[in-house]
Amino acid sequence: MRSDQRYMKPGRSHGSTWFFVLNIPPDLRGHPRFLTSRGKPMTKITESLGTKDPDKAREVRDQRLAYWARQFRMMRQGPSDEDIQEEAIGLYRAAVAARKSTDLEFSALQAKRLNLPDDYLERLDRAIEISAADHIAEFCGRIGIQLQPKSEPYRKIGKEFLTVLTAAGALSGMLPLPDGQLLLGWRQPQIEPPVPSLPKLEPPLPKKGPETFADVAAFYIKNELHDDVKEATRAEYQRKIAAFPHKDKPLRLITRGQAADFLDGLAVSKRTRNLYAALFSAVFKSAIRRDKASVNPFEGQRLNGVASVHYEPFTDQEIAALFADAKFETAPAQHDTATALPWVCLISAYTGCRLEEVASLKAADIKATDGIGYFEFCSDGNGKTKAATRVVPLHHELIETGLLRYRDALPKDSMLFPGLKGKSSKPGKLGPRLGDAFNRLRTRLGIVRDRVAFHSFRHTVGDRLRKAGVQESDIAAVLGHEDQRITSRVYGHDGPGLHRLQEIIEKLNYR
Repeated sequence: MRSDQRYMKPGRSHGSTWFFVLNIPPDLRGHPRFLTSRGKPMTKITESLGTKDPDKAREVRDQRLAYWARQFRMMRQGPSDEDIQEEAIGLYRAAVAARKSTDLEFSALQAKRLNLPDDYLERLDRAIEISAADHIAEFCGRIGIQLQPKSEPYRKIGKEFLTVLTAAGALSGMLPLPDGQLLLGWRQPQIEPPVPSLPKLEPPLPKKGPETFADVAAFYIKNELHDDVKEATRAEYQRKIAAFPHKDKPLRLITRGQAADFLDGLAVSKRTRNLYAALFSAVFKSAIRRDKASVNPFEGQRLNGVASVHYEPFTDQEIAALFADAKFETAPAQHDTATALPWVCLISAYTGCRLEEVASLKAADIKATDGIGYFEFCSDGNGKTKAATRVVPLHHELIETGLLRYRDALPKDSMLFPGLKGKSSKPGKLGPRLGDAFNRLRTRLGIVRDRVAFHSFRHTVGDRLRKAGVQESDIAAVLGHEDQRITSRVYGHDGPGLHRLQEIIEKLNYR
């Protein structure tokens, strides 16, 4: 069975040093610790594991995972007492190692110049300022918190650090008092200091029993889905997993018969049944890769001959009917679904964008470069894939119909269709309610063919560009299909670029 190489990758040459690679949680990517020298958020942590031996590399990787899990927790919640003690232990060890090569003791003159008052807290604050402030600043900067000197949290960390620095022999002006506090003004005898007793660590938690399906499913959703998978999709996966009656059983107790009975008992379409089978099979594959299971009971459980949904393009007559009575408001008195729908249909007819992409456009997403206006569709949850991040030039029909006047009547930070509202049944999305309005429109107009829906605009654009002689790779660049190097085709020197994309878009003609 393949060895566990999660969060690891080898160097470029054969037999080279292994590296540790960890995705930074999205909510921490703006943390000061994870900004580049140019102030841009980092997405990954990459560290050398310092060895070419994969077994040793895995040991170091596990240590780094534990280290970064603690760092992430402190960045979110601040340091606990245990965190401060652990930091103090590390400081002690570093001070002992440094003391072997250099004398870090304060001179009597330094202590004399302090001329400290009798008050204890002032003496303590002065001691922290001189001997521990840099260590506190480094610690706080690492976890992204700010503490005011002389505050209780600051003194708490400072006393802990002064204690270990004194015990390590790095400071000589510290006097341990019976209550464990510290004062300057006493010179420690020049003898090897004793090793301090380290804080007692909590005993390790007892090992859990075998992992359940719910356990490995939660791990799969949290750690193995792409970063750009939408929250709504993650929630849908969790809903499917919650419906599995054997989710709390250990993996080895889930049989192929139970898997088949569950899938066959679902009151859903065959296509949706296959989606359940694919998701549950992926969960088991994740467990097998991590040596948590050896058999995948959902392997081979998908039904054959179940085609994916295929949408038909609109005919000329259907396009004519959809836009025959359309009214395009350029300065609407109110923004609502009725105002947005004609614009939404026209934009999709000349870009092939998805319903959620156009519903989520902002006014600022209509831009211009070198005199060419264009939409910037972003994969921030509106597109299905990373390839959905693309630009599509404005067709002259959109400009002549008044889209730019409509945009300019909105505040710059406004949504392009500010009146759109989501549905409680599909949180986080603006498209579904708009899609319902479109279905009512086409039904009223008699457009009721099978496999015809709003998504048919997308297939209409692809079909018409294909008939106009546009090559498939350029059609994919317009539509944002996940194809080879599509995302670089928009701006890249080896792709169409804005001028050629504009020529491609202008081949669309519905007259």
